Amino acid sequence: MDKKIYKEPIKEETETTINVLYNMEKICVYTNKVNLQKQLRKLLGKPTKEYKIKRSISGSMWEISFKDKTKISRLILKANIFEL
Repeated sequence: MDKKIYKEPIKEETETTINVLYNMEKICVYTNKVNLQKQLRKLLGKPTKEYKIKRSISGSMWEISFKDKTKISRLILKANIFEL
């Protein structure tokens, strides 16, 4: 497994969005928080899309189907989305 290099965002530009796409029956999660990206990668697996600046990962997005109940429950129960 190759080592991932994450680019730390500017504090004012840090974001995490969760979109529920009912007509496509999926949940899209995007974040550029480094700790959350690492945590979600462990819980949900490889992201659907990684946004890069040169060789560093600046953000990641996961698309989770409504049918994938285990990933949805991991996201809700185990991921520290709100940094509480």
